[in-house]
Amino acid sequence: MCRRYRFEKVTVEIEPGDKLHPELHLYNSYDVTWPLIVALGAYRLVCENRMVVEKMLFRFKKRHVLELERMDFQRDVSTALTRFNSQVKTWKEWRTQPLSLETYKKVMKAMEFGKNATEEIDQRMIQEAESYDDYSDFPIMDLWVFFNILTWYITHKAVSLNHRVELENRLRRAISYFY
Repeated sequence: MCRRYRFEKVTVEIEPGDKLHPELHLYNSYDVTWPLIVALGAYRLVCENRMVVEKMLFRFKKRHVLELERMDFQRDVSTALTRFNSQVKTWKEWRTQPLSLETYKKVMKAMEFGKNATEEIDQRMIQEAESYDDYSDFPIMDLWVFFNILTWYITHKAVSLNHRVELENRLRRAISYFY
């Protein structure tokens, strides 16, 4: 089971016209293959992809048989929404930071994409690039654009829900190379 709750009354603009909402993700399974997972992410309105947050603003993971009535989700989610503002600040900073070839290589290695996925992402980078560096022939873009290309791939091209969840977790770790 995968359920998402979008907080549409909370709208944040990374830049004019580039809006997103916080989004709560719930995962569970009847056959106990997945534990109950609650995570906060974001939903980008521009292309309707779901954004992976850099640090888990709120993540709850327990065995399937947990007694839910003991949980105080309202308090925990409210606290997470406050931390969401810090994540938005980071995303806005990425708009001013160029993607380097070194960062690209580290992130792509951490993502463990196959050949076809890498080619598809590279093709999207060509489409989204502002221009090209004459010396390295590398697309010029900021970290925010690159991040959006990766989340686009995860939300539009992952072959299954399990694969998407795995790619989201890889991206959370790979974001450390943005700094």
